[in-house]
Order: sequence, then C-alpha cells, then structure tokens
Amino acid sequence: MNMKIIAVSETRRSSRRSSSSRASGTHQGRTRLIQVLGIALALSLLINLLMAIALASYARKASLLSGVSSSLRLQLTDITEQSENNASQIKTLENEIEELTLNRLPGLIGLNYDEVLKVNKQYVKNIVFTRTGKNGAHLYEYKVVLENHDSALQPALKVILFDRNGVQVGMSELSSKAEQGGITRLDQDEVRTHYAVVQLAADAEPEYFQIILL
Repeated sequence: MNMKIIAVSETRRSSRRSSSSRASGTHQGRTRLIQVLGIALALSLLINLLMAIALASYARKASLLSGVSSSLRLQLTDITEQSENNASQIKTLENEIEELTLNRLPGLIGLNYDEVLKVNKQYVKNIVFTRTGKNGAHLYEYKVVLENHDSALQPALKVILFDRNGVQVGMSELSSKAEQGGITRLDQDEVRTHYAVVQLAADAEPEYFQIILL
C-alpha cells in the first residue's frame, strides 16, 4: 500500500515538473518572438525615417534647382532682350552714320567684296573688289569693266576708297598714257577690262568707293 502511494506521489511530481517545463519553454518562445518583432518594428521605423529624410532632402534640392532654373531662364530672357535691343541700336547707329556719310559725300557707293557693283557712269559699266595679299598686307584688287557706246575716246579715271566715316583711305588711277599702264583708246562698242591693286594702311577698312572720270 505504501509502495502505491509513493508511486502516485512520484508520478504527480513528474507531471508537475513536465508542465512547469512546458510553460517555461512557451514563455521563452513568446519572449523571443516579441524581441524579434520589436527589432523588426524598430528596423522598419528606422528605414521609414531614413526614407522620409531622403525624400525631404530630395524635395528641398528639387525646389532649389527649380528656383535656380527659373532664375536662369529669367536672366537668359533679360540678356536676350538686351542683346536684341543692343543689336537694334547698333543697326540704327550704323544706318545714321551711313546716311550722314552719303549726305556729306554724294556719289559714294557701298563697297561689297567679290560682288559685281554696277556703276553705269558713261563708259564705266561695273567694278569688282577683292581682298588679296598675305601676312597682314592690306591689298585690294579691283577689276573695272569699260564699255563705250559713243565715238572712240581715251579712258581716264580715279577709283577712290573711303572708310565708314567718309574719310579717304586709298586711291588708284587709270591713266590714258600707255607708259603708265593706261588704255590709250577705247573704240565705239568696245569692251575692255582694267585690273589694279590698291595698298592701304594696316588700320584702314574701305566701305565706300567713288569713280571720278578725268
């Protein structure tokens, strides 16, 4: 009888220890789970915080760049408008200078290089100017076409070059004397061409010319 009582008592103790062990294991498992969830939640909050900071920084930079871009566009618009106004003013001044020069010296003709410029002054039909030379030499070659519809004559003329202010900067003369390289005779309905080179000062820039018959 005593043996049975002892066995039952041992069985109960063993059962209690087993229950206590299972309860302790469950508690530890829940604790670990809570810790893992807490760490995961903390990491999630940290990541969200970092993303929020990054987004806020990006938004600030985007706003700053947008403001800089707008400012640059406004500056570009102002510069463009100023450039257009300056170009218009320069063009107006050039036209005024040209008008004053032509009014002061009637008979001047605008000089464009490598272009046939009509003269139609008695036997002088047209003329072409060309830059020539090298090493900074200011040489200007011209070709003048002579065409005579009247009786035979001895052609003689001067080609005078002027700068934009109407100041004479160069001159060339076609003489009627053969020893000076001139054309001694131009018959009726005859067409002749005369070439010559004019050397100017280094700072001279002709913009007009005039042909005077001698």
